[in-house]
Amino acid sequence: MERKVQSKQNSKKRNVKEGSRFIQQKRKELAILVDKVLKLTSIFQATGTTNKNWEHHLQIEELIKEIINIEKPLIKKEQIERKLNIEKYVSWLNENGAQFEGVQITEFDGYEFGLKATKEFTEGSLILTVPCKVMMSENNAKESDLSPYINVDPLLQNMPNITLALFLLYEKSNPDSFWKPYIDILPEKYPTVLYYTSDELAELRPSPTFESSLKLYRSIARQYAYFYIKIHTLGIPVLKNLQDIFTFENYR
Repeated sequence: MERKVQSKQNSKKRNVKEGSRFIQQKRKELAILVDKVLKLTSIFQATGTTNKNWEHHLQIEELIKEIINIEKPLIKKEQIERKLNIEKYVSWLNENGAQFEGVQITEFDGYEFGLKATKEFTEGSLILTVPCKVMMSENNAKESDLSPYINVDPLLQNMPNITLALFLLYEKSNPDSFWKPYIDILPEKYPTVLYYTSDELAELRPSPTFESSLKLYRSIARQYAYFYIKIHTLGIPVLKNLQDIFTFENYR
């Protein structure tokens, strides 16, 4: 009996070691791909033709696809049904001073969630009051555990929208976060060009939106690569909490 128990324990230890080696190997592969993305997205394309910019985009996209495929099995992703979290979200709003009457969060066909009036409102009526306490802002990020990194990173100091994005990911990694009821009702993806396939993007040609879409994708890919390297190489303790949750899918 003791031999069987010991055998199971040894087998479990081997599995853990093999799993750890697998993750380390995947991290090495990721690091190489991320470095390629950073270099490729750093190429300035101001004088490039539309065709050259498109070819450049396809090269970036190919690397990003490889990154996404590697990151998928490394991340434990819970599928959250947003509608099941609405009640908790509304309670959280009420507990923190939000005031609203005669409206409710409702799912609309083809438009996801929005506010639905449940009574008649006269013109000029106050429909809802939302205190700053439940508005996630750059100040929340600067006052959080991320502040040691925010204070030394030049990109975060000049781009508050990126600061807010990192703060959101940081709070998402914390099951006890004050912001959890809010985070749990956020969409998993958005109908923006960042989620378009190459075929869908190609449909935008020859409109001005096509070039700006390529630029946006390139910018987000570069930001992802930049922060991935920082998160995995800097010796700032708080960044360790972002290492598992910071993926391209989560960042975009």
